[in-house]
Amino acid sequence: MADVEGSSSSSAAPAGLSAKQQKLFELRMRMNEGRKKNHQEVAAEKRRAQDPVGEARRQREMAEERVTKKRKEKAEAEEGGEEEEDDRLSRVTLEQAEGMEKKKSKKEKNKAACGWDIFNQDSLYKAHKKRIATVKVDVDAYKKAKEEDPEFYRDANSLAYGQQGFQPSQEKVEAMVNELLDKQEKRNKFSRRRTEHEDDDVDYINKRNQHFNKKIDRAYGEYTKVIKENLERGTAI
Repeated sequence: MADVEGSSSSSAAPAGLSAKQQKLFELRMRMNEGRKKNHQEVAAEKRRAQDPVGEARRQREMAEERVTKKRKEKAEAEEGGEEEEDDRLSRVTLEQAEGMEKKKSKKEKNKAACGWDIFNQDSLYKAHKKRIATVKVDVDAYKKAKEEDPEFYRDANSLAYGQQGFQPSQEKVEAMVNELLDKQEKRNKFSRRRTEHEDDDVDYINKRNQHFNKKIDRAYGEYTKVIKENLERGTAI
């Protein structure tokens, strides 16, 4: 059910009501508010199914608007007892301002994706750039290899298929292996507590397989539910 931000009624109760009538009126107002929120969530779920990327962007923009609104309300509430923004900034040194700007830009650059955004091309490109940040490019070796091999950039019409071709140095191979091992070690150290239900069916062999099965079930679960039930009962044809 959608979260009801305010439990107060949307309109004032009529005058002359008894305590029980007042309570009943408030309950009806809360039911109407919950019904309205549920309708909005159903409409949002339909939009997510039809346009997941657009809906994720819309939800993110709405969340940013709510945060901005809360900050504005907080600033207005504290405006009387606080100093002006210009006065505060006038006491910030150049070094402090540069540090604040670098910290802000770094935070925006490393901002974690959420929802459907973790699968888009921009997030994949950022992950790729992050992985190759530690790679040292040897421009001289690259130019030398390109000069020695006339078919350095081969296409489908090349007759050099199956030949040895370019062979990286042992140092480059070890660097690649170390990067993969380091990435695996970071993945193993990453942990986030999730709710475990003892009554759930165990259809996985490890945590990664469990996560993969959940993603598959979200995408195709409603279409394979009958087949899965028939297989479990042993009545599948």
